[in-house]
Amino acid sequence: MKVSAVLLIAMFCPLAGYSQDSLVLKNGKRIAYTRLVMYDDQVEIKNEQTKEFETYPCELVYGYSEGMKERTYFLKSNPESEGSGYFFLKRLKVGRVSLFENTGNDQSLYVEKDGRFEKALGLTEKKSKKVERLETFKSFVADDDESLAYIASSGFKFGWKDISRVIEYYNKRNFIEREPSGDDVYGYVYLYRTQFQKTKQGIKITLNGQQHDLYIEDYIILSLPVAYASMLHLRDSEVNSTQILSGELEEQYFEVLYDSKTNTFKFDKKEGTELRYEFFKIKDKVGARVIHD
Repeated sequence: MKVSAVLLIAMFCPLAGYSQDSLVLKNGKRIAYTRLVMYDDQVEIKNEQTKEFETYPCELVYGYSEGMKERTYFLKSNPESEGSGYFFLKRLKVGRVSLFENTGNDQSLYVEKDGRFEKALGLTEKKSKKVERLETFKSFVADDDESLAYIASSGFKFGWKDISRVIEYYNKRNFIEREPSGDDVYGYVYLYRTQFQKTKQGIKITLNGQQHDLYIEDYIILSLPVAYASMLHLRDSEVNSTQILSGELEEQYFEVLYDSKTNTFKFDKKEGTELRYEFFKIKDKVGARVIHD
């Protein structure tokens, strides 16, 4: 039996950072920590291995992940701060336009495109300020007629749901392929299929010109850039579809499913108990088969 490099990684390397809190630097380095404190211009952590306190300038920090809580946050410079203010934000969408959420006391949304980063909505802001925010948001999608038409329609409501919807479809229509580079920070994505799939054919998944085969009761590992989205092509003898996905600062796990309504393959993200029951059961079976063969 031929063992692929991906499979060897899966057998002999632990899941990097799983169930572990990690600070991620912009050079890609991940540092496990037991405590994190945010200051004006630096981040302090207690290194899990050395038990020593370490500080890192904010401009060198990408973000952090909380393994047990399955959460990721990105460090951003506050566009409305007069000083060198930074804050951690949750990323909701990735593409030509990326969407971030402040989950703290100031519940708000931020958008990013081509290096420009602006606040798009604040829940507690006055109506006059929200009118200003709407114009800012429109400027990020002004090159897409369908997005502008939807924003101008009577059905559009300037809130979390519709902002997210506009960005999702804008990104699908305006996807730009980027060539990965050695300077990118990468995140692992695990794709798997259970025995309950209705289509039993193997799926061929192509990413950046490299093809991977995914079968029933099997999984593969992909390394995707975190800063931007990549396009995955999925096909068998009858179905041909695409998915846009980015890496994160922690591992991501998706069950690949066939959607009969759209005749496409889709990714169903898994976390917690369901993930442990499905993915790790398959991982153990695959490892046992390879060792046996």
